[in-house]
Amino acid sequence: MPGLPLPALPDVPEWLALWPWAEASVILFAFAWGAMLGSFINVVIHRVPLGESVVRNPSRCPHCKVAIRARDNLPVVGWLKLGGRCRTCGAGISPAYPLVEGACGLVVAALAAAELVGGGQWLAHSQATFPVGVDRLLRGDWQLLLTFCLHAAAVLTVVTWALFDAAGWKCPAIWLAPPLAIALGVVGLVPLAAPPGLLPDGGGWPARQPQLQGLAASLAGAAVGGLLGRSAAGASVRLGLPLLGSVLGWQTLTIVAVVPACAAGIARCCGRPDLRIGAFGVALAATATLALACQGPVTGAWVGLLTALTSG
Repeated sequence: MPGLPLPALPDVPEWLALWPWAEASVILFAFAWGAMLGSFINVVIHRVPLGESVVRNPSRCPHCKVAIRARDNLPVVGWLKLGGRCRTCGAGISPAYPLVEGACGLVVAALAAAELVGGGQWLAHSQATFPVGVDRLLRGDWQLLLTFCLHAAAVLTVVTWALFDAAGWKCPAIWLAPPLAIALGVVGLVPLAAPPGLLPDGGGWPARQPQLQGLAASLAGAAVGGLLGRSAAGASVRLGLPLLGSVLGWQTLTIVAVVPACAAGIARCCGRPDLRIGAFGVALAATATLALACQGPVTGAWVGLLTALTSG
């Protein structure tokens, strides 16, 4: 698939390009931000069903209601340091909190490794001349950074819906509108963030309009996701498929959508239906992370399969 033209970027100062551990630092920084977002997601899951504000009032122990000290409120580390118990009342704190924080950190770190450290070489509209490492990021490539932020936000939104499913709280369908509108806006603004083209082989239409190509492909992915997810029991799949379709494209989405169906059989050993439904969303988010990180190769595999089927 031909790459989209990118703006010329300034040279990186030699001392900055040779900075030791630059790639590892970017990945660790992404993990830290992902874990902090996971901590915020924990707050959202706890407070929204109770009708409480998610921005007012500091984090507090769910048992004694005492505010958690700043030094104890570090994602993952704070729970480990306290041994999973509140410093004030000694009540146990669910291990689900650090697990969510760590999982969100891994999602963001994986996308950072593939897209920021990898120079975007596996994106659907990457160019063969992309430098690997963090060169493009250090040169101020805002298209690559915004693409990474969009992909991370889409997956973490699905994770949030999956946790609501697991808690037995029903997410209204209107919740799809804001993230989907943001995804469409970013795709229309940033050609690099666009999914594979509208045509079955990933080709773009209209041919000379990259922004319209991206919007058409994104809308098609959202529409196919809506069709595939309309009968799903949980919001993480029913709303997650159209959202992920807007950033993955309909070709890759048809592959990713198989995972929740397969997870249904594996999750039958779980006694609670809500947990099973939430597990489908978690599986979907994990698969979408891999698909976004390797968007170009996945699209190539789809095109190869399509060619084999049509020629045979």
